[in-house]
Amino acid sequence: MDTSNYVLGYEQLYQERLDETKSMITLATLLDFFDQGIGNGVDYQFVMNKARVIAESANHGGLPSDTPDVTLVASVIRSNVKIMIYNIIEFSVTSLIQAIYDRLDDESCSYVDVSAKLRILWHHTRMRKLRDPNASNETAERISKELLDEAIANVTIHISSRQTLIGGNLDGEEIFKLFDKHGISIHAAKSGFRSSELKDIRDRRNDLAHGAVSFVDAGNQVTTAELAELINNVDSFLTQLRLDVMSYLDSGAYRASEAV
Repeated sequence: MDTSNYVLGYEQLYQERLDETKSMITLATLLDFFDQGIGNGVDYQFVMNKARVIAESANHGGLPSDTPDVTLVASVIRSNVKIMIYNIIEFSVTSLIQAIYDRLDDESCSYVDVSAKLRILWHHTRMRKLRDPNASNETAERISKELLDEAIANVTIHISSRQTLIGGNLDGEEIFKLFDKHGISIHAAKSGFRSSELKDIRDRRNDLAHGAVSFVDAGNQVTTAELAELINNVDSFLTQLRLDVMSYLDSGAYRASEAV
């Protein structure tokens, strides 16, 4: 199949989020020019003062603070870009994994129909209830019987990305592990994949989300030029990931090579 026009259903939203992120990088870049005093006669403070007059007339309760310094604003935007990039990664991975499960549903695949790796994955998701310290022997026996009965009866297996993805923990290593569990090989070399970049994105996102670092401090550790290169690298990697999943689906690699 020619996959150039083949869609999995998430591509338009992905492009919108990618464009949003790039627009924030552009805004941070413009603010950097103000900060460096090379606005070609346009002064940041002058523009903000004009905007403040308009904003205060529209907000009778006043504004919550003085006009923020341009350096602070640019730094906060750069930090937010890191979060936005991580969100794009998690959204893309979730969408691609769910596309696999949707294919299983569409084709009414039962236990015997799917690959050995998907059988293991399905089994693990169903047995997750046993991780509860309050789970009893009766619970284990009931779940085991359900699995056996469904396999014998060729009941369609159902898996959700919510069962197999751990939010907030996706870096290069975890992404590779996740797709390998489904039997998908990622051709990362074709995209100029850099594991250290994805790890840094995840770590920085988690630091910001948990308050371990301020948005200003985090933003001061990266330039807009570096962010522009980073989003292009991530986009290239996620595009390759999409191609690998489409190839996997097109080849039917999710199906069993032979009957159990």
